[in-house]
Amino acid sequence: MTSYEFEVAAKNALISVIEHVYGEKYNITEIILVSFSHVLGYKKATLIDTGNNNRYYEVTYNKEKHEMYVDVYDKVRNVVIPGDNLDYVVHE
Repeated sequence: MTSYEFEVAAKNALISVIEHVYGEKYNITEIILVSFSHVLGYKKATLIDTGNNNRYYEVTYNKEKHEMYVDVYDKVRNVVIPGDNLDYVVHE
């Protein structure tokens, strides 16, 4: 599976899950690829939709099993830590 084929398959799988779980309909242009990686036989993508919700998604393809997994996450909180407060020391 090429990277492009994975992107299309991941978006189509996500569209199906969103419709089944949330009853919302999206087309492929309304699903946005945020990040993509390919490591050790797995392809993984982080995606968002254009809807007014706090969800983001992770789609993973397992080459060995020829399976795709769709994880749905709800953003609960966004905590900002100002740069002046970043701690670069390892605490044990």
